Amino acid sequence: MNRAQKLQDPALFFLACLASLVGLFIIYDAGYARSIAMNKGFLGHEFIMQAIFLPIAMGLSYLVGSLRPELFRKLAVWVWAASLLLLVGVEVAGHAQNGAARWINIGPIMVQPSEFAKLATIVFLASLLADRKPWPTNLKPRKNTVHWLDTIFVPKLARALPGIGVLISILLIEHGKDLGTAAVVAVIGFMMFIMAGVSRKSLIVCLVVAIGGCVVMVKKEPYRMDRVTNHLQRWSRQNVDDVGYQTVQSELGMAAGGVLGVGIGNGRTKHVLPATTTDFIMATVGEEFGLLGSLFVLAVVGSIVWRMFYLAQRVKSRYAMLVLGGVAVWFGFQACVNVMMANGFLPAIGIPLPFISSGGSSLIALWLAIGVCQSSLAPSPAKEESIAPSSHRWRDRRTHLSSA
Repeated sequence: MNRAQKLQDPALFFLACLASLVGLFIIYDAGYARSIAMNKGFLGHEFIMQAIFLPIAMGLSYLVGSLRPELFRKLAVWVWAASLLLLVGVEVAGHAQNGAARWINIGPIMVQPSEFAKLATIVFLASLLADRKPWPTNLKPRKNTVHWLDTIFVPKLARALPGIGVLISILLIEHGKDLGTAAVVAVIGFMMFIMAGVSRKSLIVCLVVAIGGCVVMVKKEPYRMDRVTNHLQRWSRQNVDDVGYQTVQSELGMAAGGVLGVGIGNGRTKHVLPATTTDFIMATVGEEFGLLGSLFVLAVVGSIVWRMFYLAQRVKSRYAMLVLGGVAVWFGFQACVNVMMANGFLPAIGIPLPFISSGGSSLIALWLAIGVCQSSLAPSPAKEESIAPSSHRWRDRRTHLSSA
């Protein structure tokens, strides 16, 4: 059978289909009340746009999945550079909403480049880290400064390029006041470094830079610390109907749902929350379908994450392992953060639930990631060092990909 006519892993594709269909249903349920209140009919704008973008996203995913993985590896740097240009474009001619510049208007459509930056980061890191060789242990002693520059400093700087690339993406995203997405990219990068076998010393350096960066970002925008402080006091009289309103209403809705929920269409939260189909979509799920419904939604998304980790543990290609692992971290981390926002554990930081929350850019980026994962699973004729089939743990691969 021609490769373009088959899927490398049908289970992953159909799990993503199931998650998208569940998302469509929940978006309709969470959004129709506001649509009726605005005299726009039973089909809310978010549902209509999601229904339009879904077949487009699936088609792009299937097309991307039919491409050879060698093509992505060759174009990885260019893909990453294109994502940076889009992020710069947001700074130059972006559309601001709620005090944050995250979108670019392309005709009647608003595109959020930071969503695609997540996938670009994964492809970029996977391509560079897959070819990384262990740092030589038999280096000659330092003779002079020129010798040190040639044999130590410049090679070390070259090995740091993946981290520098991730840092540039994070800074551009953060500058658009999207600290939540910047955190997602940072976590993706750090976890991929671990999967690639980066040395403990280098990981510690990354952690120090991350902690220092957080301090700088908080001081740069004081409202971020205020958001954390107000979140801890969201139930106080002065905050409950002000800065803590969304989180408080989400908590009340999820608590009202109990185990079985109040019933489909009977929820109150979707009538009062402004982000009922995006950041706080789990509030409607928890209220109307209860704990069991929430667990079902999380199981659908979690099954995609589990499937990718399962495949990552069994592939022989370093590149495929890093792509699958990186995308799994992306989906899993976002899902966890979104649920913790809905139940009040974290303040609202604008992180959607993969495949469930509305958003055209997010949906297309998610499905493109599924396509890249399918492509990475294809047998590759390229001669690259493979992972031993018996190595089923990340720590077993450190001998292959260790770096200083």
